[in-house]
Amino acid sequence: MKRILLFPILLVFLFGCSAQNVLENLSKLEFKIDSVTDFEILEIPISGKSSIGDFSPSELLKIVPSFSSGNLQASFTLNVSVKNPNTNDGASDYLKLEITSLPWEFYFNDKNILKGNISEPIKLHGNSPDKIIPIKIYLIVFEIVNKNNINELLKTVLNYGGQNPNTSKISLYAKPTVGTILGNIPYKRIKIVDYKFSSK
Repeated sequence: MKRILLFPILLVFLFGCSAQNVLENLSKLEFKIDSVTDFEILEIPISGKSSIGDFSPSELLKIVPSFSSGNLQASFTLNVSVKNPNTNDGASDYLKLEITSLPWEFYFNDKNILKGNISEPIKLHGNSPDKIIPIKIYLIVFEIVNKNNINELLKTVLNYGGQNPNTSKISLYAKPTVGTILGNIPYKRIKIVDYKFSSK
């Protein structure tokens, strides 16, 4: 109880009249899906590909058996942008702000595919209001693409992870915890999408 009461007093001491703003901003980190990068199928990079013709014969020969067996493994990095309103007055540095936990659930086309968490805290120090959190996703292609024709499947995968990846069908449900020198601030579960920043 004493710790909670001392929190605003310390903020007043550090930031003066801006203490109330600091308190409000601590719970106003905003999250948005930024991009998909490093998309690979069976460790074959497709981020720079835009058509089936960009696959080499050896790459296609590697893909076909896994396609036939239904075990076409893929991985990519889902980059989540975090907007931090505490950088203008130096609060991030004084309070040692960091995201200590980010349990997430990955959804594709409103279907829950997998879940995870960050492996280490994400520091929010410094003057930049934006921070990118890279989340590594591992899955079977058929979990997000239901195609019986390999050409159609590759075309669809290229749309999601090729040269110009489309992230409109991707969403994350996450429950961030923000750490400070005075303790942790848990957030409610939020939905993270690619068309707006979300904090609630």
